[in-house]
Amino acid sequence: MKFDWKNWNVGGKTIFVAACVAVFSMLTKWVELGPMSANGFAQGTFLFLGVFVYPVLMLMKQRPIHRNWGIGCAAGGIVLAIGYIASKSGEIFGRSVSFAGAGPVLFLLASAALLAGVLKYQPATEPPTQQGA
Repeated sequence: MKFDWKNWNVGGKTIFVAACVAVFSMLTKWVELGPMSANGFAQGTFLFLGVFVYPVLMLMKQRPIHRNWGIGCAAGGIVLAIGYIASKSGEIFGRSVSFAGAGPVLFLLASAALLAGVLKYQPATEPPTQQGA
């Protein structure tokens, strides 16, 4: 496995940045109830990061991402984030309220960026070595 920012195309860079944003989202508030809040680790949503494993692993190994698997991972992240946000919404005194914080929104954006990155990704190619120079 190799971190090779310089040789990654825009899709590879997007995948990596999206994964970093997803990890950062776990540190932000996922639930806000007035003065009380909980981050993604306290909520157990760190398991959502599993959708980033396959694309990031293929990126680091400089191997192609199977399009259906990559799209499935990104779509899974989007569905998980929307489902989480919807589960933290309800009605109180006849008004619709949401207790979801910034964390699931960041994760949703990171998952959408993952989808864009998977669609644009091409594995990095090693520069040719010169023989007999």
